[in-house]
Amino acid sequence: MAIEFNDIDDLIGKVLSGEATADEVHEIETWRKASPENEKYYVDMQLIFSKAATNTVKVEFDTDAAWRKLKKKLKGNVVELRPTNWRSLRIAAGIVLFITAGLFAWRSLNNPTQVVQFASQNKVTQDTLPDGSTAVLNKRSSIEFEYNPREKTRKIKLKGEGFFEVKHEEEKPFVIETGEALVRDIGTSFNIKSYPDKDTIEVVVQTGVVQFYTLKDPGMMINAGETGIYSKRTKTFTKLAKADTNVLSYKTRVFAFHATDLQSVIEQINEVYDSKIKLANDAIAGCQLTVTFRNDELNTMVDVIAETLSLTVERTDKNEIILKGQGCR
Repeated sequence: MAIEFNDIDDLIGKVLSGEATADEVHEIETWRKASPENEKYYVDMQLIFSKAATNTVKVEFDTDAAWRKLKKKLKGNVVELRPTNWRSLRIAAGIVLFITAGLFAWRSLNNPTQVVQFASQNKVTQDTLPDGSTAVLNKRSSIEFEYNPREKTRKIKLKGEGFFEVKHEEEKPFVIETGEALVRDIGTSFNIKSYPDKDTIEVVVQTGVVQFYTLKDPGMMINAGETGIYSKRTKTFTKLAKADTNVLSYKTRVFAFHATDLQSVIEQINEVYDSKIKLANDAIAGCQLTVTFRNDELNTMVDVIAETLSLTVERTDKNEIILKGQGCR
């Protein structure tokens, strides 16, 4: 019969204390031989037990409280425990508490996983991850980073949008889980846009290469300057050979518009600057604009747009900026 997970510690404790039956000893021996991990676990438990047996430091446990709790649970049962066995049971309760505390400490030392969480609300946030990589989160985004140097794993769960400049380590893969898709770094910097309420997940690679995939689809490799798009609805991947130059505007405050309609220009600027630029009418929404802004002030950009398209600007006491005009020439 296979040993249940929750029974292992109990059986090991009985074997080490000499209280196990021949069948229980045989079960543990079979379990130890099943895998190297099982054998290591047994040896570590054996070490903890031997340390407890030879420890000269007095460890205080409230065994009376433990015994009272045990008697309360047994109250009303058919089996009646003889008073002559109380002392043995109280000692056993103390040993169990000691081993449990030691086992907890051992597991903590042997599983040094660092879990770090970052989140942004109404502004872009930048931080350094425990492995030395850099993460820039767009507004309303969050990540949970798990780093285990001993197991050589780096895992991230992303909600929203973030730019990652990864400290590449060949033996420690950097994997980002975002919704149902995953991105595996192969030495690079890249941006991921994955809001829960959107149908698509977009990955834009700035340098290097990434693998963009799901657990059921190997996906694709995306090189520097390319964009990968995953549709949650159709479960398919597509690739654009040229990345949107403004995808990192939330991070760089750099915009490059080429024959872009004014409505799209305003929407992108409003998103990054949290501004309230509005168009007075639909006649100017389709006006095309070719211009580049590099970390300019909002008012400067508005004035340049107005001058370029022969529009007028009205600023209200509600912090709104309204662009007015008759149309495009």
